[in-house]
Amino acid sequence: MSAPKTLIGFAVSPGIAIGRPLVVENRPLPVVRILLAPSQVDAEVERVRQAAHRAAQHVEQLAVAAAAAVGTEYASIFDAHRLMLEDPTLLSGLEAVIRQECVNAEWALEEVTRKLLQQFDQLADVYLRERRVDLLDVAAELQRALQGRTAPRFEIREDDHDWVLTADDIPPSQAVQLGSGAVVGFASEAGGTTSHTTIIAKSLGIPAVVGVTGLVAAVAQSSRVIIDGFEGHVIVDPDDALVQVYRLRAEEHRHREHELLGQAGLPAVTLDGRSVRLLANIDLLHEVDGARAAGAEGIGLFRSEFLFLQASPELPDEEQQAQVYAALLAAFPRHQPVTVRTFDLGGKKLARELLGNPEANPVLGLRGVRLCLQKPEFFRTQLRALLRAAGPDRDNLRIMVPMVGSIEEIKTVKVLLARLRAELRAEGVGIPERVALGAMVEVPAAALIAEHLAREVDFFAIGTNDLTQYTLAVDRANEQVADLYRPFHPGVLRLIERIITAGRRAGISVSLCGELAADPLAVPVLMGLGLEEFSMHAQAMPVVRSLIRSLSFREARRIAQKALTMSSGKAVEEFLLERLSGLLSHLKVRIRL
Repeated sequence: MSAPKTLIGFAVSPGIAIGRPLVVENRPLPVVRILLAPSQVDAEVERVRQAAHRAAQHVEQLAVAAAAAVGTEYASIFDAHRLMLEDPTLLSGLEAVIRQECVNAEWALEEVTRKLLQQFDQLADVYLRERRVDLLDVAAELQRALQGRTAPRFEIREDDHDWVLTADDIPPSQAVQLGSGAVVGFASEAGGTTSHTTIIAKSLGIPAVVGVTGLVAAVAQSSRVIIDGFEGHVIVDPDDALVQVYRLRAEEHRHREHELLGQAGLPAVTLDGRSVRLLANIDLLHEVDGARAAGAEGIGLFRSEFLFLQASPELPDEEQQAQVYAALLAAFPRHQPVTVRTFDLGGKKLARELLGNPEANPVLGLRGVRLCLQKPEFFRTQLRALLRAAGPDRDNLRIMVPMVGSIEEIKTVKVLLARLRAELRAEGVGIPERVALGAMVEVPAAALIAEHLAREVDFFAIGTNDLTQYTLAVDRANEQVADLYRPFHPGVLRLIERIITAGRRAGISVSLCGELAADPLAVPVLMGLGLEEFSMHAQAMPVVRSLIRSLSFREARRIAQKALTMSSGKAVEEFLLERLSGLLSHLKVRIRL
């Protein structure tokens, strides 16, 4: 056996997996440019239409398989792919290239895909930008149909076990096979933190690492692989001693996870009696059960744009939306809040029904509430659906507006809501007496006028992902400046303190639903700044609850005040690591900055 080799990527689903590598290469066959005679063009266009039809049929079969393997909500991934294959925009674009350049369909598809990818890369939102994988999946499916090939599959027998799937890329068509039980972990050269494959892996609880350069070549001749879903490491050909170490870590993780989940019913109360509410961030209804099992006291963020992304290129209608919102509200008792963020969309292609031309600087462009107010019919449909879903008996619905930058935006939303309430009542539709309206504070300008904004809304939700990005002028998806993206920067912390203080003085609740809420180092700081509602993904909830129960508010206050006096984010991080190392070690919480 060769010496162990460690490859580094991005940890996207925690856990340890040890097994035999199952290597799959999904790279497409090379495409060459073939010039056609004018008399051949019509036949080539027809060949595209037939291939698109076959590809759509295959994707429909994948949707059925996905529903059986991982649930109907994930099957909607393939429904969206089928709609893209049937979208006349894509097919007409291919036809235009074929007719204008007299080239073969395979080459035309490469050209159209390349141009569309350039537009995806200009999208402001990280999640939406990563939806480029949908386009790549659809283009690959169509390319295979044009080439007369079947989709790549890996074979797993019923008696197989302990496979670690390793690939250059893992499309959703293969990800649905992860639920077979034979695959204990996966790693890929491509992939992102919010790709469909990553979402499926998290749902199944499979350790996963993505973005591992040179993975396929490194494991091609190996006999054993370790996936470290905590640190983002892939260890190739580990020796027996190293395998034993990781088995012990895996057992420790399972024991600790069981222990923490056993505390899900305990209140998140500090040692000196200060209560904190833990809410869940979710994208799909499928995640509600996991959130409740982790002890969530409601939903702090439901990313409603997933409804759009699942229905794309169509828009979800009022009835479709109302059914989802009603099911979400029914999952929680009336005293627990259910917070729905209105569509947080931006960019061109994923919202081409809503937007016009591409934007030169989309991160500062038409997105969030700006887009909704410019396209009121689109926004009106969503607000009507939310009011209908709540009905006359539900007063725990909270409507949260993203990317608020001015008082005028909130006032406009309030006027629109009042009109829609009157409209629904006139139609005889039962609606709640009142619905809480809140602002997501993620624009520095909104943080700086928080005391004025607090008079216009019922609650604040702090979005630290974008607040950090805009405050520090750092694109958090840009690897070249990633080291400058520091949520613990004192400038960011002071804005958070200002928002919390403004909310408290106005008598409204303040939650924080950015990634910072799930960061163990941030818990004492946020508590010490006065935050009483944390919203996070369900997997982080047991650790955060345990930390809160191990701290006093008095100590957290001292930690927060000290952090505010420091001059850099790095200094704050080092201070927190030193101050909390003993507690984190006792709780067996692992920190990776």
